[in-house]
Amino acid sequence: MKNRFLVSMVSAMFIVGLMASCDLFDKADDISFSTEFDESITVNDAPKGSYSDQITLDATTDPEVAKYKEKIQNIELNEVTYKVSNYVGPVDATFTGDILFGVNGNLGSVSISAVGLSAASTSGDEMDLDLSQDEVNAVAAQLKNDKSVLVTMAGEFSDGPVSFVVTVKAKAKITADAL
Repeated sequence: MKNRFLVSMVSAMFIVGLMASCDLFDKADDISFSTEFDESITVNDAPKGSYSDQITLDATTDPEVAKYKEKIQNIELNEVTYKVSNYVGPVDATFTGDILFGVNGNLGSVSISAVGLSAASTSGDEMDLDLSQDEVNAVAAQLKNDKSVLVTMAGEFSDGPVSFVVTVKAKAKITADAL
């Protein structure tokens, strides 16, 4: 009787351990890697006043993301930046407006106030787009599901004509099932 009870207990513990280890085995073949992907908006001879253009920020432009695109389990968005380059135009021209993520900014937006285009281009600095944590999560979820997100630049130039390139870059950690 004791042996039967002992065998039952050991069997039950074995089954519980086996079930718990399934999660460990499932995660054992996961791969995680950091990546950056970007897309650029080219502004050509835009006059003073209103301006709007959009791009699709596509995670699969990174070959590793493309390789695992059907097996992505999580995208953790660490940083989103923009950089102005190749500026040609009046030295004191500025841009004031928004960078919107998703259709009509439904995933989030960041206001940009009077960025000096010439100075930003000369510095070459990447500037953070400070999304709230909820917005970061929404953009990351969109990237996980569709592997891309719509980005719109909308606002006004203080002077013109202006020509430049603005590059939006996402830095992320990807977790995917390797098998």
